[in-house]
Amino acid sequence: MRTAAALLLALVFAIPRALWAQTPPVPHYVQRVGERLPLDLPWTDEAGQNVTLRTVLGKKMPALIVFGYFKCPQLCSLVERGAVDSLRELGPSVGKDYDFIYLSIDPTDTAEDARGQRATSARAYGRADNLTGWHYLTGTPDSIRRTADAAGFQYRFDPASRQYAHPAGFLVISPDGTISRYFLGLDFQPGEIAAALRRARRGETGPTIFNLVLECFQGGRGASRKERLIWDGLWAAVALTVLAVGGGIGWMLWTEHRQGGHA
Repeated sequence: MRTAAALLLALVFAIPRALWAQTPPVPHYVQRVGERLPLDLPWTDEAGQNVTLRTVLGKKMPALIVFGYFKCPQLCSLVERGAVDSLRELGPSVGKDYDFIYLSIDPTDTAEDARGQRATSARAYGRADNLTGWHYLTGTPDSIRRTADAAGFQYRFDPASRQYAHPAGFLVISPDGTISRYFLGLDFQPGEIAAALRRARRGETGPTIFNLVLECFQGGRGASRKERLIWDGLWAAVALTVLAVGGGIGWMLWTEHRQGGHA
């Protein structure tokens, strides 16, 4: 009887593991502090001009790098706005002391999209009408993938929803493109950003931080209604199986105990 109970328990724990194995891994930042981004890959700026990260960083200033895409219905705008709100509280200014660089991960985003997003963020920053230091870049799939991989930024495209799953946050780089510090999530402390920018300006790196996995993706385990129904059905079956098997094990153990008491 105890052997049967053990086998049933093993089955209960095996089912969720099997289902989780079918779930795509959640994209997150792989922190690569001290490594350098590729600076000579082609990008297009908000004016439609061909640029590279090297030319954007030509003033030898540190920079914030934000990955996202302009059609994102989820966290992209919240990450960007959270960063801008924090930067507004700093003494150092965008364009004078550091650059703000937004790299679109969607190769279908255009320079016109970039111009609109750039103007919106600069207005939210609110310090001046001068847009110097605000760089919104679009790129080819190759440039996007190679830069994202170097930054440890994981993402994937879901054809059903036409959305990108990706983590929330940004990174600070030194003037030579070395990754100095990551900021993950949506809530950023201005003092920590200021300290990270000072370190990056000196060419120093900061520590890795707790990797908060906050995924920007609406679809969950399955983006389509059909996929969500399938997953909901699978997990409902798991729950019912656990309840049924647990009840069966409890009944068998109670029966075994009762028979032992009458022996």
